[in-house]
Amino acid sequence: MSLNKYLLYSLCLLITSIQACNNNQEAEALKIEDVSANDDVARYMNAFKGLGALTDSTQPTQPQKALSNFQIPNDLSMDLVLSEPDIVQPVELSFDHRGRLWVVQYHQYPYPKGLKVTSVDNFLRVHFDKVPPAPPGGLKGADKISIFEDTNCDGTFDKSTDAISGLNIATSVITGRGKIWVLNPPYLISFDDPEGDGIPNGEPTVHLSGFGLEDTHAVANSLRWGPDGWLYGAQGSTTTANISSAVSKNIAFSGQVIWRYNIDTKVFEVFAEGGGNTFNVEFDRKGRLYSGNNNTDRGPYYKQGGYYPRSLGKHGPYSNPYTFGNLDNMELVGEKIRFTHSLIRYEGGRLPSAYDGKMIAINPLLNYVQLSRFESKGSTFKNIDERKIIETNDHWFRPVNIKAGPDGAIYIADWYDSRLSHVDPRDTWHKSSGRIYRLRAKGSKAAYANFDLSKLSNFELIKQLENKNKWFRQQALLQFANRRDKSIVPKLVTILKTANSDLALEMLWAIHVSGGFNDDLASMAIKHQDPYVREWSVRLIGDKKNVSSALANKLAALAASETNVIVRSQLAATSKRLVASFAIPILKNLIINHDDSNDPDIPLLIWWAMEAKAETDRDALISIFSDKDIWKNKLVQNVLLKRLMQRYILSGGDANYKAASKLISLAPSKPDAKILMSGLREGLRGRDAIGLSVELSKAIQPYQSELFGAPLALGIRQGNRTAVKKALNVIADENANFDHRLSYIVIFGQTNQPESVPILLNIIESGKSTAAMKEASLLALQRYDVDEIGLRIVKAYPQFRGDTGVRNAALDLFASRTSWANELFTAISDTKRISKDDVPDQVARRLKQLNNPKINSLADKYWPNVKLSTSTEKNQAIAKYSKLIKSGTGDINKGRILYLANCGYCHRLFNEGGNIGPDLTGYERSNVNYFLLNVVDPNADIREGYGLHRFVTKDGRTLEGKLAASNGDTHTIQTQSGKEIILSVSQISEMKALPVSIMPERILNRLSDQEVRDLFAYIMKK
Repeated sequence: MSLNKYLLYSLCLLITSIQACNNNQEAEALKIEDVSANDDVARYMNAFKGLGALTDSTQPTQPQKALSNFQIPNDLSMDLVLSEPDIVQPVELSFDHRGRLWVVQYHQYPYPKGLKVTSVDNFLRVHFDKVPPAPPGGLKGADKISIFEDTNCDGTFDKSTDAISGLNIATSVITGRGKIWVLNPPYLISFDDPEGDGIPNGEPTVHLSGFGLEDTHAVANSLRWGPDGWLYGAQGSTTTANISSAVSKNIAFSGQVIWRYNIDTKVFEVFAEGGGNTFNVEFDRKGRLYSGNNNTDRGPYYKQGGYYPRSLGKHGPYSNPYTFGNLDNMELVGEKIRFTHSLIRYEGGRLPSAYDGKMIAINPLLNYVQLSRFESKGSTFKNIDERKIIETNDHWFRPVNIKAGPDGAIYIADWYDSRLSHVDPRDTWHKSSGRIYRLRAKGSKAAYANFDLSKLSNFELIKQLENKNKWFRQQALLQFANRRDKSIVPKLVTILKTANSDLALEMLWAIHVSGGFNDDLASMAIKHQDPYVREWSVRLIGDKKNVSSALANKLAALAASETNVIVRSQLAATSKRLVASFAIPILKNLIINHDDSNDPDIPLLIWWAMEAKAETDRDALISIFSDKDIWKNKLVQNVLLKRLMQRYILSGGDANYKAASKLISLAPSKPDAKILMSGLREGLRGRDAIGLSVELSKAIQPYQSELFGAPLALGIRQGNRTAVKKALNVIADENANFDHRLSYIVIFGQTNQPESVPILLNIIESGKSTAAMKEASLLALQRYDVDEIGLRIVKAYPQFRGDTGVRNAALDLFASRTSWANELFTAISDTKRISKDDVPDQVARRLKQLNNPKINSLADKYWPNVKLSTSTEKNQAIAKYSKLIKSGTGDINKGRILYLANCGYCHRLFNEGGNIGPDLTGYERSNVNYFLLNVVDPNADIREGYGLHRFVTKDGRTLEGKLAASNGDTHTIQTQSGKEIILSVSQISEMKALPVSIMPERILNRLSDQEVRDLFAYIMKK
């Protein structure tokens, strides 16, 4: 270190010590009035009593005592590496090129310094009054990044340095390329550090801006260097983003992504979407990328350009409205217990062989660490749980990050807090605890010699690429990237040609990050005997985007001959990134020469590559289907044809309709054309067909019955008056074809044909109509704002009250419009034609969504249980039932019967029950207060996939349901009665997520005291 820098460093230490004192003050629990911008927010926060694992009356266990409480396998040892006061609230660990441990201490969580909350939504996402400036601007936060060193190699970190202080919501740090990289949402920043000593030289540079702050439990996180030299990161589920770099502008997405940034070209891109609350990035020895997902499986193995599961209602749609499906997370064989985010694939070479290549995943919810293995499943994996390798009865153990270190040991950051749940806007976190543990082979030395990889020669770095510890291989690769020394490339190429498969892949990566990957090298590498060298060569070619014709032809030839499914998977992903003239031959060869129709990932990867060219290169894409033989392919029939037709119909416009017509004309047979018709039908769901071109209308004319189930269907959708009149006559004819009648009724509910109203009413009133006809007619009538509808349905109600489906369809209709709701209340109070007991809670609640004061008052009068409980009522109920459950014993067998009767319709438990709500088996069932909070206040933490939306249509309807799908410009609404309603964006005047769950309040009120004990005895059984 230079003298000037030493003096600067000494000054920094002095400043840091002062800041540390300030930070300790700032890290104290924030008061509600300090963060709320208005009285409404303050009242909400003060009234909120939390949910889940909250701060309790217990005290932290002393660090060494806590260590003694852990149960670990006989072949491992566990050390306490760091604890308070040296670290507090550690959220992420990383190791640098000298083996020093970097720790991000998340003191400022949960609210950025200097910002105030202006509103809180029903998913507890907050909105702030402003965007904070990038460091060092704005107020100094309490977050800091510290470096810990073992100076005498005895296994103890005896030296600490606060490298960067005053950060304001900082989640991740990594070193490389002469800089210290920090995620401080909404920014990715870097500090110059050419000496690599960990002390920044000057102020930071902003590389990326626009990461969301709505939920600081799910902000951008987990910086990792990919083997391709890109800087990767994740973003959690409940934050949005609109990212800009020096060259990439306004790349917007709604959370749940793996992203990457090329620090040389300044390009930012989304690598893959979905998967869950992504708070982790892990690369294995083959460069495969994983992240946990805060669900009951272990998360996805992310493929480039893939789309993975997400809750559209809570987390927003995919950035591409034409995904038409998603890849699954890795299948789990094991107990479906809710997990959180962080995991590693252990390839450190220092633990017993039983751990090699296995997933080690942390579960802070239930205070343990899980060992699982990988098994191939086509081009992806499934996970098989083996055993828990760390367990404790200390519920303060909250492992939040896990990394393998230079010594081959496993390091675990423990947030250490009785509270874990972020589902509480109050800052009640324990601000003075945190631990880091080390898991190592029993009998191994808890230390490693000092080193500095940056001092090694290129040839010494090559030797490190053979190290059995993946950490050293990844760090050596980073050193090659730091140097960008092309003079070493010939040596690397020689080894690539002759090395074993693992070393050959390392050489390919080293060549690439050194700047030596060119067309000649790529042409050789895609013929390499190792499939992973071929796979990564294909990927690196795709990342260049500007590919020569000669190399593109070689990729197409590889697509025809490739025997390995992993390589074919990447060929599909890469083709999405290439221009159509290069991509289409690859796709065609993948389809023609291989049967990957049953692979978990490849069919949709091929679809997404085709979809990317659907409008930019229509003719070239359609030309694939000029080959009659390709229509026989399973993947084409099962996946591609339907989606491509749906894509063109949803997009609309003459050019797309022309492409759709061309597809139909190319169909070799009527069965092939029928597949296209199914896609066309999907594309027209929720809309009429008035805008279809003459050419397309003519093309689909022979398939009307197959298309819509009846010969007049297309004419109705196109507004043909003759067809409408004939269809109305068919509906009215009790002797006509039943399927045709039903199809026409459905279409009249999707298109605007007011003359259908009298006939639909007649069907409902007729004693000869079937229940299916009446249900369909009631649903169709919701579209028409005619007062007479409410009057006549009330009059007819007694005759169909005995049929549950028809009765509920009628009640749904009453709840969709204010005028009809008034008729319902008149029927209840005056004529007594309808009993208030007929109205289920969800319909009563829907009536209140009409936002009419009179209707609200009547709903509260007749169905008081539908009125949302006050905070005081909820707290009283929780206290009452908690005392009741603990005051006696319950009968498990009786509890099972009560569960199935009261909860089992929606929730699965012990492999019994429905799937409308979450499976409860994997939740913290032993915690009675946790379950009571969920039961008494089901709206406090609405799990993804189980929230409701309110839709107001331009024709005056008010609808409520789950947002089941969003394709193109249409939304699919799944009502609580199980019906689907399809609406185009043009039909919707208002769409709003509701602060209520599918689950009603007060469900325990109907039970006796002993029944409550019985129910909870069953729920809490082991």
